[in-house]
Amino acid sequence: MKKVGTSGGNNRKGKAVGFLVSLLWTLAFIPTVLSEKKPNILLIMADDLGAENLACYGNTVYTTPRLDRMASEGARFENAFATPVCTPTRAMILTGLYPNRTGFLERLDSPLDPEKNNRLPVHIKTLGHVFQEAGYATAIAGKWHLGDFQTHPDQPESHGFDEHCLWVQYWDGDRPSRYYGPHIIENGLYTAHPEAVFGPDYYSDFLLDFIERNQDRPFLAYFPMNLIHGPLIVPPKHKALAESKFPDDLGKNERKAGHMVTYMDAIVGKMLDKLAALGLEENTLVIFTGDNGTGGNLTSQLGSFHLRGGKRTMNEAGTRVPFIARWPGKIPPGERSAFFTLMDVLPTLASIADIPIEHEIDGMNLSHNLFGTTGNDRAFFAMAFEGDVYFVRDQRFRLHEDGRLHDVSVSSNEARYNMEILNPNLHAENRQRLQQHLDAFMAIHQTDTTYSIVPFGTNGDNFKNAQDKK
Repeated sequence: MKKVGTSGGNNRKGKAVGFLVSLLWTLAFIPTVLSEKKPNILLIMADDLGAENLACYGNTVYTTPRLDRMASEGARFENAFATPVCTPTRAMILTGLYPNRTGFLERLDSPLDPEKNNRLPVHIKTLGHVFQEAGYATAIAGKWHLGDFQTHPDQPESHGFDEHCLWVQYWDGDRPSRYYGPHIIENGLYTAHPEAVFGPDYYSDFLLDFIERNQDRPFLAYFPMNLIHGPLIVPPKHKALAESKFPDDLGKNERKAGHMVTYMDAIVGKMLDKLAALGLEENTLVIFTGDNGTGGNLTSQLGSFHLRGGKRTMNEAGTRVPFIARWPGKIPPGERSAFFTLMDVLPTLASIADIPIEHEIDGMNLSHNLFGTTGNDRAFFAMAFEGDVYFVRDQRFRLHEDGRLHDVSVSSNEARYNMEILNPNLHAENRQRLQQHLDAFMAIHQTDTTYSIVPFGTNGDNFKNAQDKK
């Protein structure tokens, strides 16, 4: 704090006047400092959770009271999108870059080829870096899925996270559980936990402890959950609540998934309750989303409409995810129809925290949509996936690289997910307009070719041997 100078040398009266002026200036300055306190960020991303799994998005079988309440108290986005599979989304939300720009176009599974540098490169700036450099305490817990910890033990510290507690996907060629008896890397220490430890509780408790320890400074807590990704299991609690809306003929897989959804919801509620208990609600933005569509072995019920999960497909069910933002007193409740992609998370959060982005990214700052104010919206969004599959979508039409033009009506869930294919002779003007965007998007290639990404299932004998041991 700058001192207020006074004249008079050793004059006692001058010193007294100077002290009084300084005291009054300081007292006047304190409210300004307090009012400019940086907001905390709690970012939660579920695994394999399409929007259709939540009651607030129309599911009539699964029970999600805490997320439903969070949606009623905040902004619920109807048109939020991720990539169709895990790794590209995780790279995208951290970097704010298109998958075809980073090279992360496919699922990434370990064990990885260390000579291919198969990891998120440390020179790509992340959400963690941006907030860490702005003075935030940063932590990540749950699922990393951007590189092998034995091969690259500097993860995720080198990506801007002060603390971490993450499921170890592979260790010595074996693939341990992410749920009961998880193997975890916690701040650099590898631990094989006993069966009594339930991973989702352990990861969330780690973040709750981090939040409590850092409640007096701004923090970024990123929680990429393991729920509800397979293997489908029955969690340790909330069985009666989970089954409260199950029809008698609900399938075996759907029953397990319903338990997992409800348990996931309860963990979100536990974190919201912690913020309230610490008096942090009014200075904490909480965002909940998903990394891709629901697994194809599950069918969600939205009233009479039954929707098969679309993970790994370039359709609406493969890319549409929930996106809920809650900040009491700041975000007015209600539905938002504007586009929001997980690529937009980094610039949006940075803007809310008044942190300048000084490097090139593809995402947009869409913070005005959270607060219900005016601003530049996304006119369209584009997506790339494995096998050189591309599409571009605006509020009505969706054009694929093979020339298919879909009419994506949002008049109902059934209409949205069925995606009518239009006659190629119709809508020439819209087709041409979208083709220009698609051509420009498809021209984007990996900007740094010094590293390679080995996609799922192509890394040879090491991968096969690991699978044989499962």
